[in-house]
Amino acid sequence: MPSATTRATLSRQWELLRQLPSRSPGTTSAELVARLKDAGFTISKRTIERDLNELSLIFPLERNDKSIPYGWHWAANAGFHQLRVLNNASEGLRDFDLQAYLRSDALQFGDTDKIELQAWISDNLARLVRETPLSADMHVTQLEHGHCLRATVSNGWQLRWWLLSQGDGLIVEQPLALRQQIAETLSNAAAQYQTA
Repeated sequence: MPSATTRATLSRQWELLRQLPSRSPGTTSAELVARLKDAGFTISKRTIERDLNELSLIFPLERNDKSIPYGWHWAANAGFHQLRVLNNASEGLRDFDLQAYLRSDALQFGDTDKIELQAWISDNLARLVRETPLSADMHVTQLEHGHCLRATVSNGWQLRWWLLSQGDGLIVEQPLALRQQIAETLSNAAAQYQTA
């Protein structure tokens, strides 16, 4: 189970993503500090900037560098769909299947192709994924140290968010392109802590 600090960080970053506009010129870090304060998060401007830089490695976010202060916003091709207001509250509800909708990857941004994930996971994470499997075909095999996880999963932002949130409790082994992408993200994040 994630620590209280991890949950607080995820909640803050989720709220930060919700506050970003869908187009340029965007919202400044100072404006985001005020909005997050209104939402119950007391955080520094530097932390917001660090969060935005890290989140932009995973999500389709853009920084408007045309004028100072910089504004952050969702990229134009972020994959948001237009919403349609229904004429009455129950229209379409009779035929709606929540499980089928979730399996359709409609909530994913970008690629929704399936990949075969293989990763080393810690004992603690193995207990968690056994309780809430990543897929119907997931297999967890005990190793001398830790476990081997294999599962067919959607290749989208939610997968990357989850993988990165596991810290040193998970190492992606396959596919190699995903392993490299996660390694680069973690290296870039670690480099942020080397500066300043």
